Parts: sequence; structure tokens; C-alpha cells
Amino acid sequence: MILVLVLSAGLAGSTAQPVESVAVHAPEGAHPHVFLTLEEADAVRARAETQQWAKRIRDTCVKEAEALVAAPLDIPHKEGQWTHWYTCKKDGATLKAKSPTEHVCPKCGEVYTGWPYDEVYVRKRHGHWFGAVKTLGTAHLFEAKPAYAERARAILLEYASFYRDLKLHDTRNRDGRSGARLAAQTLDEATSLCVLAVGYDLLHDAPCFAAEDHKAIEEGLLRPMVETIRRHRAGLSNWQSWHNGAIASVGFLLADEALIDLAVNDPGHGFLRQMREAVLDNGMWFEGAPSYHYYALSAHIYLLEAAQRAGMDLYALPQVRSMFDGPLRQLLPDRTFPGVNDSDRSSISSHRECYEVAYQRYGDPRYAALLPPRESDWALLWGVDEAPEAEERLDVDSYNAESQGVAILRDHDGQTAVFFDYMRGGAGHMHPCRLNIVLFAHDDERLVDPGRIAYGNPMQKGWFRQTIAHNTVVVNEKEQRNGPAELETFATGQGWSLVRATCTEAYKGVVLDRTVLLGEKVVVDVFRCRAEQDAVFDLPLHFRGTLADLPASEPMTEAFESPGYSVLKEVRELTQPLKTFNVGTGKDRRIHVQVLDESEAFTALGYGKGMQELLPVVVRRQRGPRADFVTVLELLDDGQSPGHAECTTDDQVVVRLDGLELSVGEKTVVTSGGESHAL
Repeated sequence: MILVLVLSAGLAGSTAQPVESVAVHAPEGAHPHVFLTLEEADAVRARAETQQWAKRIRDTCVKEAEALVAAPLDIPHKEGQWTHWYTCKKDGATLKAKSPTEHVCPKCGEVYTGWPYDEVYVRKRHGHWFGAVKTLGTAHLFEAKPAYAERARAILLEYASFYRDLKLHDTRNRDGRSGARLAAQTLDEATSLCVLAVGYDLLHDAPCFAAEDHKAIEEGLLRPMVETIRRHRAGLSNWQSWHNGAIASVGFLLADEALIDLAVNDPGHGFLRQMREAVLDNGMWFEGAPSYHYYALSAHIYLLEAAQRAGMDLYALPQVRSMFDGPLRQLLPDRTFPGVNDSDRSSISSHRECYEVAYQRYGDPRYAALLPPRESDWALLWGVDEAPEAEERLDVDSYNAESQGVAILRDHDGQTAVFFDYMRGGAGHMHPCRLNIVLFAHDDERLVDPGRIAYGNPMQKGWFRQTIAHNTVVVNEKEQRNGPAELETFATGQGWSLVRATCTEAYKGVVLDRTVLLGEKVVVDVFRCRAEQDAVFDLPLHFRGTLADLPASEPMTEAFESPGYSVLKEVRELTQPLKTFNVGTGKDRRIHVQVLDESEAFTALGYGKGMQELLPVVVRRQRGPRADFVTVLELLDDGQSPGHAECTTDDQVVVRLDGLELSVGEKTVVTSGGESHAL
């Protein structure tokens, strides 16, 4: 595969005049062909004959359909539960079902039984059979075997026979407005309905479906599911994105203009309001987590595709286009997104099915370069036959998005990056960790954000959302409040880039002020804290690598009891001042860390990626009404010697290293190559 991403400031954004409403068009005819027209179906069949990648997807789908036909139809007539409950409390691993009533941790072997695990198994079976309708419909597209359609008909009619009898329930088994029937959330009910709608559309004309079958499915399943979902009006959230996708899918399937209008034009919760207000001007979703950007975008695509075939070209909205473009600016050098806030660290390749659709609709070669290996059903149904190749290169500059509160500093050779999080909002999926940073260097994240774990696992709140789990300051061992930060400076120069932001909302009476400069193989980090009264300031740095050359230490005698702190393992207090240490990163490379402040310090282990990884953390502590944490990190190859950094601190912090000088006070001044830049 050959890949290119050449990005510039001229990418599409969300700055056009917002659209308040559009004319609604319901499809015509007894079968509207919502997700694939007859002509498109012919093209998909031809694609699977001429393109090897499409043939592989087709053959896999047919094989799965054969297995679905042969399997017992074990649809549970029960309510399901939240899949985020389905993790081991000891190590966070996703459980595996040994039986409907035995759920085993694949790592430690712990067996879980009863509520909510048995009910999660039920939810997974509902998801399996809803997905089966889509698989059977896709297989029927290629091989119109009666058995495929008959099995899908049996699934649909059985669900239609009992769906309305299921109790409304939420994740705590209460009748909350967010609760559903098959699942414990209207969100999950909607995602299942979107998938089912595609399969039902592909199978609609099969001879085994009589008119009374379609009526039973409409009245017993489709409309009741929409009514369940409509109980919960979720505004701008990703929940509402899936609600709108599901309601629109059913609206187009049933040629119901009222449902289509509700999904698209509703002034409080519709798709157009989300495009106006939930998509930031840089194209990113407002909830602050890359995973949720694509989660919302995937929901929108169901609505967009159905609308397109009804003559409603919503792809023409600039906000829609910007949602495909925005994430491309925020990639780390290995084309991953950092696992910040409620996100997993993920590669953009894991979202390539979205770019299958985008390339089909926009023809942008940057999207085409993201497609291989082509293996998703969206590629098969909504993609193109062939995508052009491009040069394997990632060409991006340092970038700042003030509306989102994200800056990314990049070096000239594209191998090092600092992700700086000064998030402006306070959405529920944002962690309380303003002025957090992630450093990518030596082929991996080296200052690491832990991301998230399953929300039902106690460690999600116990560690992963705690401020101590991030690379930012903690005051008095308490987590930050989730308030906005403000950009002070973003600038680039010859061989350097810099960002500075402040936050007064994280702690009452405390000003947090962080400046990060990325130069040639060096990061200078100045974190200034000012409080109205004495406080304890901690700056944790979580490293992926092997710590070496630390001063002498001894086990800490008193255990931490504060949330997050109590999770730390193997805590050791340094008995001598911390001035320098090294972080081995493999291949005889290291990060040389110079500490240019007077701090107490201790080391520990904390969770990194999930609970499967323990990473070393160095925590520096200062006491009083103010603190200045000054750190220099040099990225060294085998045989390279570190430079000598110097620092003076007073009202102005001045750091000097090998001809580079950073001054942070009322103003920010960078001196490099003999030239000074007052920012």
C-alpha cells in the first residue's frame, strides 16, 4: 500500500452559513431501495466478480450466511444489559461467555454469574441476530438463496412478535428515559436498528415476504423501536446521532416523511442542528474524544446514505465534509490518534470504512489513500471499484484548533509530536485533565495518556478519569474540575513550535499555566502554578519506556488514600534531589530528562493501555502558594550526549539549552538561531 496525506490550512471547515432545514423527500414505490438501488446492486455484484478484495468480502459474507441458516434460532425473549458491565473487575479484560450463565475472564480465569452478566449475554445475542439480518441480506444480494431470506424473515417476525412485551429499563434496571427494551440504552437500540434496516432493505423483495409480513415487521418491530428511541431526546450528543440515524433509516424504509423530517430537521435534536452546533469549525465532534468523533460520524453515514437515494444531498453540507477532514490534522506520526479523554488509542485505518464512503462521495485522493486493505461491508456496498495509489508520506505541520482546545506540535521530519490538550468544553466524555500532554517520539507514545476502559469497570472512575493518571498538575491530590482552558500563544518558527495555555477553572483560586516548546529533538515544558493559599502541587509524567539513572529511593511508608493515588503501585520516595534521569525507548535510544526545579519526587507504576499495561510514573511535588515545574526532554540516539540545560526562575522562567532559549512570564519569548520572537 502507498499512502499520502498532504494537509493544508485550506481544508473544508464548518464556516459556511448554517442550514436550518431542508425539504424532505420520501422515496417512491412499494420498495424504496434505501441503501442500495437496483443499478447499484448490479454494480456491487460486478465488483465482486472483478475485484479480488470485493470477492473476499463476498465469499466471507456467504460463508457466514450459510452458518446462520444452519444455526439454531436461539433468540432470547428477554431484556439485555449494558455491554460495559462485561469486564473483569480485577484486570479489566473483556469477559468471554462459557455459557449463558457463566462468564469467564480470559486473563485471570475469574468466573462471573448473575446480573448484569447474564443480561449482557442476552444483549449480545440480540446484537448477533440483528447483525445476522444484514449478513443474510448482503449474501442474498449475491446468491438469492431462499434459505437466506427465509432465515431473515423468521428473525424479523420473531422479534416483531415480542418486542413490545419487553420492559423498558436502563443500565440500573430502572425505567429511566435513556432505557430501552432489547438493550439498556436507547443508544444501543438505535445502533442495532441501523444495522437491521440495511439488511431488511436488501431483502425486502424476496418472495418469502408477504404483504402481511411487512405489516407485522413495521407494526411490531420498526415503529415500536422508533418509539422507544424517541422517548430519549438527547440533543447534540452522539446518542442523538444514532437516534437520528435509526429514525431516518426507518423513515426512508417506510416512506414516512414525518419521521424523516424529525431526524433531519427537528430544531432541538435533528441532524441539521448537530451539524450547526456539534461540529466545531475545525471539523471535529464537540465531545472531545477521537473515538466519539468517528462514532458519531458512523451514525450520520446511515442517515446520509439513505437521504442521498431519496434525492436529499446532505453530503453537500460543508460540516459533513469537514468531519472527514478534521481528524486528518490530528494524527500522530504513526497515523494514530492519542487515547485522550474517553478514547482508545487507534489508527485512522480502523476508521477506513468511513473513508470508503467519503471517497465515493467526494473523490478526494487523500481519502482513497486510507482505504487499503479493503475489507469492510461499507467498501463492498458503498465504495468504488478501484482506489488510486499515492506516495507513502505524511506531510503535516504543527496545528492549533482553538475552538476545540487542541494543539499539536510537530518537528520538521515528521517523527516527533506533542499533543497538547487545553479542551475548551466540558462534555461528559472529556476527562478532568486540562493542560495534559502526550509525547510521541522514537516510534511510540512516550508520555502516555491512559485513555479509557469499559465504563462499567470501577477503574474507569478509579483511575482512567482521575487527573493523576494524566500528564498534568494535580492540586491537593484532588481531580480537576472539568472547566475550559484558554489559549495564550501558539506559534511556529525555524526549527521550533510552541503552545501556551492557562486554566483558572480546574481548581478554585488556582491558575495553571503551561508552555510547551518542541525544538530539534528536544521538548521544553514549563508548568507554572499560582494559588491564593498554600497547596500541594503534583506533576505526574507517565512514561512508556524503562527508567534508569534515578537517585536512590526507598519504599514510601504511608499509603495514598486519595482517589487515583491509591491505585499507584510500588510507590518509592526519592531520597536525593531529582536532577536527571533517562528513559530507555529501545534500539539504543533514550529520552534524557533534566529537571530544572526544586521538587520532592516519588516513582510508581500506573495503568497505561487498559489494565494490561503498567507504566512507570515520576511524580514531582512542590508545596506553597506557587510552583514552577521545569522539564527538558532530549530525544537521543545511540551514542549521543545530552546538552546542558540551565534555568532561572522568578517572575520569569528562563530555560537555555544549546542556543535555544525560552522565557515564560507575562510574555513568551523564544530565541533560536540568534533571533528572538516575542509571542
